[in-house]
Amino acid sequence: MELVLPGLIVLLLSAFFVFMVVPRMGPMVLAITSLLALILAGLQHYSMFYSEYKLSTWQASIAGYGPLIVLGLALIFIISAAYSVVTGTSIKNTIAAPIDTITNAVANIKNTMPNASSATNPITSNINQALTAVAPAPTAPRTNNNSAKSSLIPELGYRASEV
Repeated sequence: MELVLPGLIVLLLSAFFVFMVVPRMGPMVLAITSLLALILAGLQHYSMFYSEYKLSTWQASIAGYGPLIVLGLALIFIISAAYSVVTGTSIKNTIAAPIDTITNAVANIKNTMPNASSATNPITSNINQALTAVAPAPTAPRTNNNSAKSSLIPELGYRASEV
């Protein structure tokens, strides 16, 4: 019974939180709360299993190879620098060629794309013509005398409010 009641209380409190509180929170609050919960859960997990992480990680088996890996990478960089000095080629020339090819391909695609007016089909063209031919619907006369005081929304000509 000692293990059932605390679990049941946590379940009821979390259900109350999920159904009553969470829908009223904004997305930014939910994102921050979720991030904090994830960080706290990670810290708690790491503190609980610290000895296991310390004794059995995958890095421990390759820790002895670290100096050899660094020396190998340094050797590869030195050989590639010497090769570029001897042959006279540079990395800039080998990288620029694909970028020029991509730039030319984009320019060709841009020139061959159809314009926007040819993108519509006859049905949408007829609908657009019918909509532009129809006069705007008449509006009901206003009964409120305060409507003359409300300002117009710029560029649209609509009243900003009905007051």
